[in-house]
Amino acid sequence: MARNVALAGRREIQAQRRFVTGMTASLPTYKIADTAGNKEWVVDVYIGPLESVDEEGKNIIRNVPIAPYAKQLVGDIRQPVLLERSKQGKYTLIGRAKELPAGAQMPDGSILEPTYHLVEHNFADLRLLYVPDLDWTLGTFQATPSTLYQATPETPCQVVRAFDAFGVQVLGPEAEEEPVAEAPAARRVTLVRHLLVMQAKYGPRGDPDAMVWGQSPYQPTIQKIIEIEA
Repeated sequence: MARNVALAGRREIQAQRRFVTGMTASLPTYKIADTAGNKEWVVDVYIGPLESVDEEGKNIIRNVPIAPYAKQLVGDIRQPVLLERSKQGKYTLIGRAKELPAGAQMPDGSILEPTYHLVEHNFADLRLLYVPDLDWTLGTFQATPSTLYQATPETPCQVVRAFDAFGVQVLGPEAEEEPVAEAPAARRVTLVRHLLVMQAKYGPRGDPDAMVWGQSPYQPTIQKIIEIEA
């Protein structure tokens, strides 16, 4: 009976295991792991394509613990690694991987394929010249205190306006005065984003990629998002 319970528990643990491929985005460091002051080796890991350009959109997991048997396998930045995610959602670096996640760029300018592309289309590029989805707005009832509560064609109590999916007003007093809008031009914008991971340079002074002597660690790791419109 005990053996069956142990076997069932082991199978459940195996079923919940998840593996993620990543790339080291920092050098391994020895940091405090708990309130008792115990330390362990941790590293930042980039896990996938960039969806935004802000700091939180770098898709980097900070301070991932390195398994003791994998410490000798990870010693530099931009190395392909394999992460194991527990049932509680915590990651552990367990070894090296065969491939890097998309969207990584080397300091020499080379880009590892496949990279990440974000393509934005407008309605005209999708050949949607009319979208029957109107955005309705209702004006303030009796806007001026001196106006009597008596509606006329010139001064209605409330004004109803409607705009189509292209932003053109199709209903309301302004719609009659505006000329008929021309068909919008097709537009397609392709943004290519990469994550550049490098160590800070020695100088010159004032270079944003240079370390600040006496203030920053010796050659700290820099993570930059490169965005190019293709």
